[in-house]
Amino acid sequence: MLDLKNRDFTIFKFRDLCEAIADTYPTVTVADYIEDKCPEKFVLMRHDVDRMPGHALETAKIEYELGIKSTYYFRSIKGVFKPDVIENISDMGHEIGYHYETLSETNGDFQKSIELFQSHLDAFRDICEVKTICMHGRPLSKYDNRDLWKTYDFKKYGIIGEAYLSAGKDLHYFTDTGRRWDNRNSIRDFLPGSSESTHVDTTDNLIKLIKTADFNNFYILSHPERWSLNIFDWGVYYGLDIVVNLGKKVLGVMRQ
Repeated sequence: MLDLKNRDFTIFKFRDLCEAIADTYPTVTVADYIEDKCPEKFVLMRHDVDRMPGHALETAKIEYELGIKSTYYFRSIKGVFKPDVIENISDMGHEIGYHYETLSETNGDFQKSIELFQSHLDAFRDICEVKTICMHGRPLSKYDNRDLWKTYDFKKYGIIGEAYLSAGKDLHYFTDTGRRWDNRNSIRDFLPGSSESTHVDTTDNLIKLIKTADFNNFYILSHPERWSLNIFDWGVYYGLDIVVNLGKKVLGVMRQ
């Protein structure tokens, strides 16, 4: 039987990552970064809650226990938008943001998209404060949801920044998209204008890099559903990531 504690992308490995961060760097939220409230060295922790919000509650608890504050972006779809979970995570001191995808939802209709954006944002603000937003990549959609802001200004909606568009080029960005940390399996999950600063594939390698404290900053993105709570979850998401990564490669070839 698989020993979950020795596998990558488990809740145990997530705790290892958080312990390394807590021992080495202070942490900031996306709003802290945009408002220039960062110390000289820091880790910006961000989580995109694409599905299974219960997992986000578990990662948020670990961070809270270790004194880490982070940002959680929730999609507005029925299976993810859970007011009790969102409120609970907000009460721990984490930032809550809206993981918008309205251009994809409206098939590129900008007017309908911004109206839907406002409606969903209002629903989030009925629960807690929302100061920042982050696009959901939707790799199978032909629409990049960030393009909404080529026509509209998110600041007019009381938003101070967007997790990708408002990030500086000096950030060292690492994402677990595709079950790696080196952007190899990403289509839209990257910071515009930034470049990969070092090669990191496993979480253990990322932990080693953090412990060296050589970087002034880390921008770390995780997807809580990927950090499995049991063997069944781990097996399901391991297989799902393989299928999705293959699909991304095929899609990339088709778009060339």
